[in-house]
Amino acid sequence: MAIGVSYEAAAGGDIIPIVKYDAKAGRMFRRDRVNGETDVIDITRSFKAVFDFENLETGFIDFNTGGAPSFALAHIDSRAKVTSPPTPGHKPGARMLVKLGKECGGDVRELASTAKAFLRGIDAAHDAYLAGAAANPGKLPVFTLKDTVPITSEGGGNKTTNYSPVFELVAWAPRPSDLTYIPRGNAPTTSAPQASAPAGSPPSTGSTKVTAPAVDDEDDFG
Repeated sequence: MAIGVSYEAAAGGDIIPIVKYDAKAGRMFRRDRVNGETDVIDITRSFKAVFDFENLETGFIDFNTGGAPSFALAHIDSRAKVTSPPTPGHKPGARMLVKLGKECGGDVRELASTAKAFLRGIDAAHDAYLAGAAANPGKLPVFTLKDTVPITSEGGGNKTTNYSPVFELVAWAPRPSDLTYIPRGNAPTTSAPQASAPAGSPPSTGSTKVTAPAVDDEDDFG
């Protein structure tokens, strides 16, 4: 597991809007606040985004707090990993910022989840990022949501089907100027802002299929 999250095992700063992957439906949604109300927009077919894998955070998240989610996360390159959940309600999870393509919103969003099916998809995407990072110095990966794969599990006499996202790395782009990582929420203070990429990869940079992954995508994300 490249991202170090066990998906087999059972607040501060500005508010960043979110994009949410629904593992039960296999759909991607943008959640907007309009006149005090939450507007949910399905962007599954048009989803395209720069993933800030350089600053992925992993650890534990509790979404069922009755209020804002509780995050106990550390930067993926931090030596101070979060190895145990602070409460029984915290589950293994991951969080990062993404810059949406113009067709599906065009702004910076937070993407976080504890869904095992989602984490499988993010793990595979992170592997693709690591495989191409050295050949694309100063750039971040651009992914589309190519497909979803059903995953069926049984427990307590019930059968449940969730859908794991299949993210496709379609391009590399310079870091967008508004995609800035700052440790937020209750992530440990040891999280390092703008930490360098993993060893062997380049220094940190500041749903149409693309056939040549190693090209710039500045028109959409510049």
